[in-house]
Amino acid sequence: MAKKILIVDDDADFRASVTEVLTHVGYEVVTAINGKEGLQKALSERPALIVLDIMMEHDWAGYEVNQAVKFGSDESTASIPILMVSSIPTDPAARFCRATEAGMVTPDDYLTKPLDIPEFLARVRTFVGE
Repeated sequence: MAKKILIVDDDADFRASVTEVLTHVGYEVVTAINGKEGLQKALSERPALIVLDIMMEHDWAGYEVNQAVKFGSDESTASIPILMVSSIPTDPAARFCRATEAGMVTPDDYLTKPLDIPEFLARVRTFVGE
């Protein structure tokens, strides 16, 4: 059975291209166009990995999704790894290094757009255990 990956990004071209890459190598892909839909699908679909953009409805949407998945009221999502992808060149751990609650917005891993596809796939494989 193919591992399911949830892509949460408001950019239709990004969703389409990453879906193509992931399905080509055997993953099942579910997509969401914003943070709210992403949270709903994280709960209903139980993906093996979430690929999450930062800036969607507003500049903090991805961080809010990360926090809700990892620390929200439904503890069943807390173990879902999050690979955040963004055009922001500084990863959240460095960007918020002085914040007292930085861990709540820091994903499991971070890549910048445009994606280096071999690197992206390597990280996906690491997270889904393949």
